[in-house]
Amino acid sequence: MRPVSDVFAAAIQQSHRIAAAATVSRYTQSLEVPVLDGTVTLDQRAAVRGRLDLTITPDPTLDLVPSDPADLLTPYGSELTVRRGIRYPDASSELVSLGVFRVQECEITDNAAGQQIRVTGLDRAQVVIDARFEEPYQVPAGTNYATAIREVLAAGYPSIETAFTATSRTTPALVAQEGDDRWAFAQEMAKAIGMDLYFDGDGVCVLVPSSTVGSSQPVATIAEGAAGVLIDVGRRWSREGTFNRVIATGENTGQAAPARGVATDDNPASPTLYGGPFGRVPRFYVSQFLASDAQAAEAAAAILARELGTTQQVQFGAIVNPALEPGDIARITRARSGIDEDHIIDQLTIPLGPAGVMTGITRATQVT
Repeated sequence: MRPVSDVFAAAIQQSHRIAAAATVSRYTQSLEVPVLDGTVTLDQRAAVRGRLDLTITPDPTLDLVPSDPADLLTPYGSELTVRRGIRYPDASSELVSLGVFRVQECEITDNAAGQQIRVTGLDRAQVVIDARFEEPYQVPAGTNYATAIREVLAAGYPSIETAFTATSRTTPALVAQEGDDRWAFAQEMAKAIGMDLYFDGDGVCVLVPSSTVGSSQPVATIAEGAAGVLIDVGRRWSREGTFNRVIATGENTGQAAPARGVATDDNPASPTLYGGPFGRVPRFYVSQFLASDAQAAEAAAAILARELGTTQQVQFGAIVNPALEPGDIARITRARSGIDEDHIIDQLTIPLGPAGVMTGITRATQVT
């Protein structure tokens, strides 16, 4: 969850005025642009976690309509920092940064109703994706994983800001081929040590341990009622794509026996208990990034943790809380639908206009 004040946390559950802001920047140039409408979508299962769709009303005094490649809203290196929050009765505001998005496309419409500017953007992961390996790249055996990931990213994105959780794990000898996806290579290294790699709301690349089912308490409540924020809810039950054991093996250890680790849903209270009524549904993960049995076990546990609970998903609409993020655990309560459970948020769509509703997709932390 993004950091906010106690005043903000209380006010978001009551009637309040919203505030939204966007700043476009390129090199030393920076300009506040008027936000008319739009959305930010955050999806922890996507390669690019954050996506922006922004509508701007042209202000003649700001000269926003691009007519030259050097103009700020053109897709030649410009970035938009987007924030949403609350405007308090004393006219002060508290805003939460939802992401830093590189301009991918800018479209102008000009008709009898006037002019509008629509800008779409992707978070800074797209910078790394675009910077594919231009020649074979090697990571020497014994390199600390955090160091290896940082060096891979910085080679394609020299100005990258990082905030990495320390790890003692080291790599086997790794090779990326010319043309390979640099971001996918880095994310696979993160997965091999049970961590997630993404760009946060401030545009900083973070490396953090993957959320473990049942390891955290809810950071928010999404409930019905007079003081609640829940507007609508739907529920889906499905076996599709669900497994209850992960077997992770290495293919680049240089040892007679490859690294191997197994993680199993062995919770007797789990409806997907391995060997229970759900059956035995293994997933196999093979990677050159796994160097030891301990590391393979970590990777298997992290992969399983990301999938447990997917048999039960909830889609909800709620009053906007821009502090929520994918990976957060929220308590969802809806008596008529029989929902009163902790869920992990997988995806959020946050509107930037005053009339929008925040929507989300979750999975159960543990169905009993």
